[in-house]
Amino acid sequence: MVHRNWRFRNLTTLAMAVLLITAIGCGKKKAADEVAPAPPPETPAPAPTPAAAVAVAELQGQEGSGISGKVTFTQNGDSVTVTAEVAGLTGSGEHGLHVHEVGECSGDFTSAGDHFNPAGHPHGGPGQPESHAGDLGNITIGEDGTGTLTLTSNALSVDPGPNSVVGRAVVLHEKADDLESQPTGAAGGRAACGVVVAQEAGGGGGY
Repeated sequence: MVHRNWRFRNLTTLAMAVLLITAIGCGKKKAADEVAPAPPPETPAPAPTPAAAVAVAELQGQEGSGISGKVTFTQNGDSVTVTAEVAGLTGSGEHGLHVHEVGECSGDFTSAGDHFNPAGHPHGGPGQPESHAGDLGNITIGEDGTGTLTLTSNALSVDPGPNSVVGRAVVLHEKADDLESQPTGAAGGRAACGVVVAQEAGGGGGY
């Protein structure tokens, strides 16, 4: 009788131990299951795209002419987009527009020197195989005295270098540029002029 009780107690103890171990194991598994998954690694923010280099020439006509305008140069990779807006001219028609080599606009604007021509090419029109870097062709003026021009040049830059427009001048002429006469296209006198100035990133302003 004593032997049977001993065996019963041993079996009971063993069963309780198994139950305890099972409970502990289940508790650990439940705790492991409840652990929140690790958050995904943060993706670094993309680097900001550098602002395009921009330079602007504010055109002013001869005293009392009422001519004004703005020419903007925007660097796009290896090329420059040129946009021009002019107002206050008398009558309609085409007028030569050029970048000149000297950034000075005084008197009759001859202080701006000759066309900007770092490669030593003959005069021509924009896009011709050989022309001055500063040859922007003609801007067409309407009956209201205003006109706009947009073109892309691979011969100019806003960034520093031998072809940079910064520190040069833009000159609007009295006549049309015939795109062939040497050395200036027979575009006549200088009606307006503006020095090209680099703009701070994010700067600018309307015309």
